Amino acid sequence: MQEGERMNEQPNQQTNSFHHTIGIAGHIDHGKTSLTKNLTGVDTDRLKEEKERNISIELGFAPCVLPNGQTVGIVDVPGHERFIRQMIAGAAGIDLVLLVIAADEGIMPQTREHVDILRFLGIQKGIITLTKIDSVEEEWLAMVKEEVANWAQETFLADAPIVAVSNKTGEGMQELLHTIEKEISGIPQRSSAAPFRMPIDRAFTVKGAGTVVTGTIYEGTVVEGDSLQLLPDETMLRVRQIHVHHQQVKQAAAGQRAALNIVGTREVERGMTLTSPGYFQATSRLDLHFTMLGSLDFSLKQRTRVRLHMGTAEVIGKLVFFDRNEMKPGEETVCQLQLEESVVTKKGDPLILRRLSPVTTLGGGYVVDPYAARHRFGEETVRRLNRLAEDSPEEQLIQYLEQAEFATEEELAHQLAMNIEGVRALLKGSIQSGDVKLLGREESSYQDPTQQGSPDQGAFRQESSRQTFVLLTRTLTAWEERLTGELRNYHATYPLRVGAGKAAMKSSLFKNMPDKLWRYLVEETGRNEKIKESNDMIYLASHTPQYPQAQRESIHKALDALQQSGLTPPSWEALMREHGITGQLGSELKALLTQREEILPLTEEIYIDKKEWLRGVEKLRAESQPDDILTPALAKDILGLSRKYLIPFLESLDKYRQTKRTEAGREWLPSGSL
Repeated sequence: MQEGERMNEQPNQQTNSFHHTIGIAGHIDHGKTSLTKNLTGVDTDRLKEEKERNISIELGFAPCVLPNGQTVGIVDVPGHERFIRQMIAGAAGIDLVLLVIAADEGIMPQTREHVDILRFLGIQKGIITLTKIDSVEEEWLAMVKEEVANWAQETFLADAPIVAVSNKTGEGMQELLHTIEKEISGIPQRSSAAPFRMPIDRAFTVKGAGTVVTGTIYEGTVVEGDSLQLLPDETMLRVRQIHVHHQQVKQAAAGQRAALNIVGTREVERGMTLTSPGYFQATSRLDLHFTMLGSLDFSLKQRTRVRLHMGTAEVIGKLVFFDRNEMKPGEETVCQLQLEESVVTKKGDPLILRRLSPVTTLGGGYVVDPYAARHRFGEETVRRLNRLAEDSPEEQLIQYLEQAEFATEEELAHQLAMNIEGVRALLKGSIQSGDVKLLGREESSYQDPTQQGSPDQGAFRQESSRQTFVLLTRTLTAWEERLTGELRNYHATYPLRVGAGKAAMKSSLFKNMPDKLWRYLVEETGRNEKIKESNDMIYLASHTPQYPQAQRESIHKALDALQQSGLTPPSWEALMREHGITGQLGSELKALLTQREEILPLTEEIYIDKKEWLRGVEKLRAESQPDDILTPALAKDILGLSRKYLIPFLESLDKYRQTKRTEAGREWLPSGSL
């Protein structure tokens, strides 16, 4: 039975705390599948055609128990040149490679190609395994060992141990197992706290269970019942069951081979990726760092169509150079790949490029920007991409914020393919250095991760829903300068206005800014004592409304006239016209004095001096008995006002809570104040 084909077993608790996957690679017919069977007890050639032709066509998987009891996954990749796609799909997620070389044949073409591919996939450790030693003499074996050791010096396997084995007799198998155990102990564990990502290398249907997908978990943790996103389709799925090493488990983590019984779709195939929702998205344009193999005898032209192998995906794309129109063997550069279909990736992911026809491995590299834009041809683009390629996560954060201006924690998690805890740990250093500011949350709430312990494996599932905006300190400074500069101009243009409308100011300066971020920006600028707020207005902290110098005398005369008019003021428009105060200035003067409560509206046209209004109230109170019902007739006798002014004046008493209107008239309320 192959992995994931038994979906009705009871759960088994996994005891291994370290998870790794080993790949077995090498030239066809050098004994890879037989070696896998000796190490695991599983024959990974499961297809009828594989049995008939005695070659591996598809990937084979099996669990291997090491002498210390640790179980590791074994991936047996096809050796034939026609099945390089399957080889790359299987090798992309491995931590250690067993490079198989038959002692009777030595180094062969696919041996070299597999090593080139493994180097570009970022595999750094391996064991050279010489098979078929039972078919050669000792002297021949010694010669082959020397030849292989010399050749390996030019590869990433320069320091790799060489172990000789026989698949027929079992000689050397225990030594190989102990060597695997030793070598794998020094390989760092993949991050199980990161957002989940598993490229799919197999998809099939099991009767009674439904759709099953398999793959090596690149990072993160999956738990039974989790909701995952299938990319590039963006379909949401649910994990019904998880199998690891042919046993049902409750969860699986980075570094493990896993089979997931999923619910939600049947349209699944190799090359798709299962991810934690919201952290990855499909892309069809990549910036990459590419190295062309020096062993080739041809050059690559600008906009050559190539075949991209990334994870388990195989996609055709067009290679675009920015500093040349032709790339020669052995050269390296930053360039762009414009794809015909979407892939799922993140910065730093390894990749292989192959020629369409005749099929040849061209070279490999890694992703510089998974969500690339179109760039201009020229050295400036190359310099910028080289800087991005060399950026640390902190520098990558800074560069992204330079382009985007601001981002939420969730957007950064997506862009950097980190969980929220990882983003916050990254932000902490940038906050302390003064490069980054937060709006919406106190910076002190970012605790030192070293004081908090390691993130929980499922930490990314339980993040706070509170929205925090992240931006560069220099961006915040520029925003504040833009806001205060615009307010300074506004006050110069409208000296009588208390301030500008918040909504109008946002629309003018920060039209596309989210409302929450605008709110936080105003609060932050206010905390810095640069601006103040009043209801729906915003103004400089240093601003005090002043009468324009040229019309100051006219304004004072108009206000004196208003006060002298007592309880029978003229209409505001007539007052302004009489003193030469026209247009907008009169309206703004009215708004300012009303806001200061120096004048009070009796009607839409008539405003009264507040002091005169208070005198009228005091006169009414003084000349009527406390228990008297204040009727229009009584008020007219006391104040001597015509109906034009009397009714609005009495209504103003109700408005400012001096009186309460009843069916009989108005009753006095306890004397208050305005």
